[in-house]
Amino acid sequence: MSDYAINARNVTVKYGDFSALRDLTFLAETGKIIGLLGPNGAGKSTFVDAVIGARKVAGGSIRTLGVDPIGDAAKLRPDVGIVLQSAGFPTGMKVKDILFSWRRYVPGMTKKDVLDIAERVNLKYLLDRPLSSLSGGERRRVDIAIALYGNPKLIVLDEPTTGLDPISRENVWDIIRSQRDLGATVLLTTHYLDEVEALSDSVSVIKEGHITASGTVEELAASVPSPRASSVAASSEVLDGLANLLPQNGDGSSRKDDRLEWQSHDPARDLETIYRTCADRGWQITDVRVEKPSLRAAYAALVGATDSEDNIPITKDDKR
Repeated sequence: MSDYAINARNVTVKYGDFSALRDLTFLAETGKIIGLLGPNGAGKSTFVDAVIGARKVAGGSIRTLGVDPIGDAAKLRPDVGIVLQSAGFPTGMKVKDILFSWRRYVPGMTKKDVLDIAERVNLKYLLDRPLSSLSGGERRRVDIAIALYGNPKLIVLDEPTTGLDPISRENVWDIIRSQRDLGATVLLTTHYLDEVEALSDSVSVIKEGHITASGTVEELAASVPSPRASSVAASSEVLDGLANLLPQNGDGSSRKDDRLEWQSHDPARDLETIYRTCADRGWQITDVRVEKPSLRAAYAALVGATDSEDNIPITKDDKR
């Protein structure tokens, strides 16, 4: 089997004269969680459709689990689990009726298999409840349970936690991690940066139907220079002396308790100046802190947005 669960090369998808995807190349390593970020209209859902064989490509090629997702659809279907933004099950049906009826589409799926999955995703206590009585998080677990039928090799999750409360989101995260740990590949599209940071082994950013950057969370965050918070702790006398060094290197500084704080595009350069000065004057620093590169800032730069725009994904620290 290929090292890539998804191998998309120079893919173009058109709606009439409009190219929803254009010359897109995307590789999803087998057994990993791959996050796909992008603003609304960037092409995320179109790409998901192409990966599962629901959308024909106008150019390039896609191999999903090593096969053509349209030409070999019958071979591919049992190995792919899908959670779309809305499953559309009748709300009057009981959970058990939905789960048991769906097993007929998966060869060899027994009632015991269904109950085992229901227990794994914490649904057994809801089996006799109608779908209409479930919370958003509980309904999402029904969708995910069905996506796990047949122990799929690839799980495609299109905005799986939109609208969920924090506890429900973390429960879904645990399920996603457990499937990765069992060997499945997970393709995750999301608008939540903290979700990407918590789950993804690698991340790709899509803009206007084209992948603009790929890498680990850390690699993407470090790929675009942005101001980072830095601080040092020392005696008042030392901090007074250091404050005079920073305006030319940092973006201004301030005192807070026993720390000197500042924003800088190049904290390494600032700290080199500080260390050299301290060594020359015999000053002591008791602590140094430098903020990690920001995925949010890198994403905004990659898609050409600003923090004030609505298409910046939400993080756990946002109040919006």
